[in-house]
Amino acid sequence: MLKWNFRKDSMTVVVALIIFVFIIWIMVSQPTSIPQSSNNSLHYIKAKNLKKHVYTMVEQFNDRVYNNIEMLDATAKYIHKEFSKYSTDVSYQTYELKEFLDNETFEYKNVIANFKGTKKCYEGLTIVGGHYDTFKGYAGANDNTSSVAGLIELARVLKEHPPKCDIQLVSYTLEEPPAFGSDKMGSFIHAKRLKEQGVRVKIAIILDMIGFYSNEPNSQEYPIPFLNLYYPSKANFISVVSNFDNILEVRDVKNSIKSTSNLEVYSINAPASVTGIDFSDHRNYWKFDYPAVMITDTAFYRSSNYHTPKDTPDTLNYKNMAKVMEGVYNVVKG
Repeated sequence: MLKWNFRKDSMTVVVALIIFVFIIWIMVSQPTSIPQSSNNSLHYIKAKNLKKHVYTMVEQFNDRVYNNIEMLDATAKYIHKEFSKYSTDVSYQTYELKEFLDNETFEYKNVIANFKGTKKCYEGLTIVGGHYDTFKGYAGANDNTSSVAGLIELARVLKEHPPKCDIQLVSYTLEEPPAFGSDKMGSFIHAKRLKEQGVRVKIAIILDMIGFYSNEPNSQEYPIPFLNLYYPSKANFISVVSNFDNILEVRDVKNSIKSTSNLEVYSINAPASVTGIDFSDHRNYWKFDYPAVMITDTAFYRSSNYHTPKDTPDTLNYKNMAKVMEGVYNVVKG
């Protein structure tokens, strides 16, 4: 009898453990029934345009650190010029800070391009954003020039193929340290002013590093060891990231991107305490109760180039970047 009870209890523990792991898998990785597309072609986004913008920005604006105001301004001007080719509603969103530079006041700029939808949408504004400053003045080809190039190319496509609902593209200043995590981040300023103006936001989609991929075995790492049970060991996918407040938004974005190309898409919903979950501009929209997700190649979990001089344009996969942006267009076009 004791032996039978022991076996029964052991089986109960095993079943409970399996159920627990299954629940964690569902909550964290958000599996969906939408099949991964087998499409290897691109209909809207051009990889050559992404490459051109990355090389141009790295070569012309190669020191976009927080205290190089002249270079930041020149970068903002370039983005403004490129946005203006495709939108008639482009502006600088400015704010002043004096904490960083010997107590002298300097002006920082977000660059905003608006695209009017072809119909009235009541869900609110869709935002796609990415920061243009870099860490320690490094080239920052992936972090985060890749995303700025993506925004500019997305602007071109939105002009040629207008969205159904209003879209705002934003390139932020001051995402990198020492501003990171503070109310001095450009995205904090942007989200705060939207809230002050009473603007409804359907979703903010933040792009942060979309260009580095590897097919080498065990090239992908994770913040928690057990995650390698759920996710690939090769760094050849793009990910959609958010907290538990945005589970439905993550699923929608993930499914839209999955349906556009054969670039695999994985997602994670987890607390901000998990390293990397809130490591970009999406964190600031959460603070104002706006839905927000990050699209990323997972940064330092797959690339040793992160925040080093090795983050150069020749290390990026522009075809995969284009597939990411093709997916983003599919998300926002309505």
